[in-house]
Amino acid sequence: MNEIRRKLLPSDYFIVLNMTLFLGMCWAVYYDRLVAYRGVGNLHEFFLYACAIILAIFVVWWYLRRLPFPTWLLFIVQIGILMHFAGAFFPIEGGRLYDAHFLGLRFDKYVHGFNAFAGAALTRHLLKATHSRSPLMSVIVVMAVLGAGSVVEIVEYLVSLTVEHNGVGSYDNNMQDLISNLVGALVFEAGHRIMPRPAHLAPGGTAAAAE
Repeated sequence: MNEIRRKLLPSDYFIVLNMTLFLGMCWAVYYDRLVAYRGVGNLHEFFLYACAIILAIFVVWWYLRRLPFPTWLLFIVQIGILMHFAGAFFPIEGGRLYDAHFLGLRFDKYVHGFNAFAGAALTRHLLKATHSRSPLMSVIVVMAVLGAGSVVEIVEYLVSLTVEHNGVGSYDNNMQDLISNLVGALVFEAGHRIMPRPAHLAPGGTAAAAE
């Protein structure tokens, strides 16, 4: 048992925690509440989302579990995940938190924006380019986040074509989601570029010398 524990990585605990949260939410929250919100058809919609999410979790875990992830990065990714749970779980004004408006925007858009911010941080870490201030690298990070967000919107579009009484929304919703993703990624990159660089990552430092 001790040997198994020594082989476990922080990313393993992270994946197990969030898989448990997700499956628990599926069992305890969605079945009855989705019927009340939008009818039986919405159960089919959520089933497709659930399968896509579970597949994505396993793919990410399989390919990325051996990479080191700093605590701060896992923390902000976890906040984004919990925002999704909160949007679906907490009732407000006779509906979901997702559908509530704050300062003229649905809570769903704040979730998209924050998760795009976290996605930009994750992409930057995976590219191992935190020492680079090249504008081209910022473009790569932002485009990677937009690409990942577009995959989500494609899944929603396929749901809108195949599931009756779905809750995907209109074309406006699709574009607003992508704009929220863009804003979140741009905010991260702007902050990244104005923050002072650690000494070991500065030009001529250890990282530069290693290259």
